[in-house]
Amino acid sequence: MSVSFDVITPVPSPEQLQLQAQRQSDRRRRQQRLSDERRQQLLDTAWLLWQEVGAAGFNMRQLGHRAGYTAGALYAYFPGRDAILSALQQRVVLELGARVSEVKAPKARRDNTTPANGPAVLARGLFIDRSLAWWSCLAGDAQRLQLVLHGGHGLEDSEGLGAGSASLLLARLADALQPCLEALNASGLPADVAQQVHDEVLAYGLGLLVLQGPGRTGGRAALETRFVQSLHRWLDVALASALAGTAGDPGQGDLFGNG
Repeated sequence: MSVSFDVITPVPSPEQLQLQAQRQSDRRRRQQRLSDERRQQLLDTAWLLWQEVGAAGFNMRQLGHRAGYTAGALYAYFPGRDAILSALQQRVVLELGARVSEVKAPKARRDNTTPANGPAVLARGLFIDRSLAWWSCLAGDAQRLQLVLHGGHGLEDSEGLGAGSASLLLARLADALQPCLEALNASGLPADVAQQVHDEVLAYGLGLLVLQGPGRTGGRAALETRFVQSLHRWLDVALASALAGTAGDPGQGDLFGNG
């Protein structure tokens, strides 16, 4: 019996197999890192294009031209226009979260704490300051506001929220704006009531922004005043209900200023 040496396959040692697996893993990580970097570069370009043309003029062909890709090549990084807008929306939401996290109670307010002006009152003021931070950021930037209100429309609800992009936006905002909820919890509200107020403030604040519209700034001061007044009213009712030991409904803010 004879054996042809050219059909003998060497058996790698365990060390060689481990080295081979490590090289493959390193290669995949490099490819993923490069893909992520290109995605971020495309999003940077998409943001610049959005600032120039808005929703009406934003399309894959224009983005590919700006980024140096064919329109077809873009689909290797994003499944379509709505996915890009959704990613840009998430960027803006994270920026809002970072801005809210930076808001702290003023030192003068902390130093002047008294029994009548204790930690709960301090937390209430902090909630209002943080809520106003995200709201005024959007109210003062038409491009970001338009993106938040528009981004992701038409996407399949991949996160299982059941109501399309509106639910996705509210979920993203609620997650990014956790510092607002933390301040509410510290204000003396029960956790379930604090969550309810937090969610309703998000919906109401966005409603005011829709009322203002992304291209209008003239009525911003009046809407901001209405927003802050509604926050105080919500907190008054919620805290009174909590002290009385009732569930209480904070009530719906009035978008049209009739109450």
